[in-house]
Amino acid sequence: MHGDLGQRGAGVWTLAMSAAAGRRPPRRPSPPPGPRGHWLLGSLPDVQRDMPQTLLDVTHEYGGITRLRMGPVSMYLVADADLILEMIAKRPGEFRKSSRTRASLSGHLGNGLITLEGEEHRRHRRRMQPVMHTQRVAEQADTMVDLTRRRIDMWPDDSVQEVRAEMADLTLWIICTALFGIPPPDDKAGGEAEDMVAAVHAFADSLNLVLRRAFPIPAWLPTRSNRLRRHTVGIVDDLAYRLIRERRQAGTGGGDLLSVLLSATAEDGGPGLSDVEVRDELLTMFFAGHETSAAALTWAFYLLDEHPEVNDRLRAEIASVLGDRPATMADLGRLPLLGQVVKETLRLYPPAWVFDRSPRHDLLLGGYAIPKGANILFSPWVVHRDPVLWEAPDEFRPERFIDGVTPRRGAYIPFGDGPRLCVGNRFAEAEIALVLATMLPRVDLSRVDDTPVRPEGDATLRPKGGLRMRVSRR
Repeated sequence: MHGDLGQRGAGVWTLAMSAAAGRRPPRRPSPPPGPRGHWLLGSLPDVQRDMPQTLLDVTHEYGGITRLRMGPVSMYLVADADLILEMIAKRPGEFRKSSRTRASLSGHLGNGLITLEGEEHRRHRRRMQPVMHTQRVAEQADTMVDLTRRRIDMWPDDSVQEVRAEMADLTLWIICTALFGIPPPDDKAGGEAEDMVAAVHAFADSLNLVLRRAFPIPAWLPTRSNRLRRHTVGIVDDLAYRLIRERRQAGTGGGDLLSVLLSATAEDGGPGLSDVEVRDELLTMFFAGHETSAAALTWAFYLLDEHPEVNDRLRAEIASVLGDRPATMADLGRLPLLGQVVKETLRLYPPAWVFDRSPRHDLLLGGYAIPKGANILFSPWVVHRDPVLWEAPDEFRPERFIDGVTPRRGAYIPFGDGPRLCVGNRFAEAEIALVLATMLPRVDLSRVDDTPVRPEGDATLRPKGGLRMRVSRR
């Protein structure tokens, strides 16, 4: 079934630059196998129609490395966990983010952790580590719980809510409040928060338009999406720089993450980040920190509705630990089933579902030739459904993550691995768990129809067409 994957785990996979030997190999290695597809467009129509399913299908048919023609260019899908780990954790210096990804994201996000490379990436990451330290995340737990309860109060009993949109709005409020310390909308400064949330919603929508493009469009062309990008980025920039200036003038002793970021220096005492660098990291956190958590929460409610026995056990666990009081960060360690549900949701439907890399040199990957500058994809969505790595991989089994059971490295990568491991992974997991622990005792969410739910591969992996659910207060 996996073609050339028959010897996986036996140490036969190698990653070697062809230039390392000082000469070309005597026989030119062949490119990876792959589908022929359309005579002109190759696999582009399949990818545009349903990219998540296409990646699963070609992996099933062709194995650990596949070459996909995308019109005039080729894209390489690496689905073998050992090779992925080799690329992103063991030899990351031989790869970089693809030029397409950097071009697509930099117009919105600037030069933050997602787009930076090399020493600049390492410098920014050292500054960002204190911002996302466990203690800093714990300080935001009350905000997460409070905003979740406010969101529940907005839902009339027996109403139908589009859960993905609701979770996107909730997680955006959380990230705005956590980053900037902006009070929620019914407080005195609520207008400022509403302006920020509206601006970032528009910013995210215009970024998604760019990411959906089949091929990159130069930023200088006066297309509708480029005009929208300039407009939304300009509004967010005005708000972000104003808040940065105000926080610098007031001092950086506040408890919000912006204050921590402004005061962050490296362990060696080196300089902090400039206003432009802080802006870029703030918008990177917005992009990475709210849509991903919103998608994960949406899938969690879908899975719990599909598996009422797990839902009942989880509610009983939360009730036994919390009673009627709000959840805190300290409670999460006493809610093992909740942690398992979060991890299994991230396994089945990883929001950050596809990443890319580009080799800095011609190289051999699993014995196949990959040219310098090629676009290499790897997908947690594909790896997490590999039957070689997971028993019954398409089934929802939270018990896979029972205490003491750890997946082999490379098999579970919802936040990546290596030097680009998501710096906000603790924040995301805590946020998802605290929102669930707050909502489940208070409301039932059930689907309003039996229409099959299919994942859509956008900037995040989310239910195509959204997820409409009926609210029943408990």
